[in-house]
Amino acid sequence: MKINVNGIEMYYEKYGVGRPLVLVHGNSLDHTEFKDSIWLLRRNFTVYAVDSRGHGLSSKVDELHYTDMADDMVAFLDQLDLKDVVYFGHSDGAIIGLLTAMRTDRISLLLPGSANLTPNAVAPWLRAGIRAAHSLTKDPKMQMMLTEPNITPEELAAIKVPTVVIAGSKDLVDEKETRIIAESIPGAKLRILEGEGHMSYATTGSHLADIIMEETGLKEPGKGGTLTEPQKKILKGAQQGEVDAAYMYEKLAEAVNDDEDRKAFERLAGDEARHADVFFRYTGQTLRPNPTKAILIPAMYKTIGKEKLYPIIAKAEYDAAEKYKNIIADFPEVVEVMNDEVHHGDAVMGLLK
Repeated sequence: MKINVNGIEMYYEKYGVGRPLVLVHGNSLDHTEFKDSIWLLRRNFTVYAVDSRGHGLSSKVDELHYTDMADDMVAFLDQLDLKDVVYFGHSDGAIIGLLTAMRTDRISLLLPGSANLTPNAVAPWLRAGIRAAHSLTKDPKMQMMLTEPNITPEELAAIKVPTVVIAGSKDLVDEKETRIIAESIPGAKLRILEGEGHMSYATTGSHLADIIMEETGLKEPGKGGTLTEPQKKILKGAQQGEVDAAYMYEKLAEAVNDDEDRKAFERLAGDEARHADVFFRYTGQTLRPNPTKAILIPAMYKTIGKEKLYPIIAKAEYDAAEKYKNIIADFPEVVEVMNDEVHHGDAVMGLLK
């Protein structure tokens, strides 16, 4: 969806129901930065994932300034009449959030992640890389990071909304800067995430969703993740199964004699890899395939033939679909995976006709 603000078109996607939650990405990224978290957060929030100007599917501009992006956000909140907003911004999105909170009372909880007040607060090697990129591309996104932001502690003191300042212990932003932000906003809370870098807590798995759920009172800190342990076990097992299936079909495609069979198994391998990504969005874990099936199934093809092997593969697909029926109530995205597994079984059996 697009909305006209301050002479540009701002793109956003909307998910779920409940209290409005606005997510704003970092420099050179877009709303898809939060795709893993959105799947979990939309159970409890109406999520608005925004592309800031000059990014993603929003209007391109010749110049970029954080103040303009904050003005865009104020207009966005006003036009959609969003109230009692939870705002999480990452990096550039956090800077935009700080400036927006100075300009509107529509935000009731501000969660700036990995923000900086000046260009010099980021790691020196990163600044050097930005300078090099700008010299080659003249990209306005790089230019903005070289000269902005320039926010003072005195300006931060004007923020009256409850605020939780977030950063990783291994962040690219100097921790001293993070602490200054927290100390300058009246009543702000500071969360330094042990072992996390600039991107890790915001982009994969359920960590960001956990943080937002905790800070909005929907989950007690230290009481486990947004996913329960049994759910994590089920989802990880399902992800492993899909990873293994993708690898198996790849190897089977290399072993079969019939060209139609080979093309079918290549397609199925791609489907299974896509299914694995569905579960990855919940678990945030990268899993390696178990080579057992990838060795066994091609060997069975050569020894017992397709007439006996393909029904075995099809049954495994149908069985997987039955297992997924038990989790689709909590994880509706798995419905598509479940339906695909039935089609996969049918497709494999169809190769015998």
